Amino acid sequence: MPYGYYPFYWGDYQYYYSDGLYYQYNDNQYTVVEPPVGAQVNSLPSKAEAITINGEQYYESNGVYYRAVTKDDGSVVYEVAGKDGELNTDDGGAGAEYDQPYQIGDVLTTLPQDSRKIKVNGEKLYVAPDGTYFQETRDNDNNKVYKVVGLATDEPADEN
Repeated sequence: MPYGYYPFYWGDYQYYYSDGLYYQYNDNQYTVVEPPVGAQVNSLPSKAEAITINGEQYYESNGVYYRAVTKDDGSVVYEVAGKDGELNTDDGGAGAEYDQPYQIGDVLTTLPQDSRKIKVNGEKLYVAPDGTYFQETRDNDNNKVYKVVGLATDEPADEN
């Protein structure tokens, strides 16, 4: 295990965390595994980059999104908010019935008008005016296409 790792439990499973990598111990060896969404770690990966999505601050590293959470004692931890380059910002299904123009994984041949290029952890993404995030990729015929990797939320910010 790398220097500085620490163990934590998520559900019934023990994980070990070190600078953005998550491990589990199986068959007398440590294996790198996907992070559990919702788990909290004490520090961000060293290469995490700040990104604002729907007006909220996130940090991204190797396709894993984190959000800062202030605990009751005032300390800050970082919660895994998404992985595999996908971030669900609908607060656990609240408002999932909203009609989104795109869904995660949709592929377009052209970007929406007025989309702009951004960089996240050294990776080029595009963001449409409605807050939808796209990643440039290639289809089976090697044509340039744009895959939806993040969605905007249509929920009002505050109804008070």
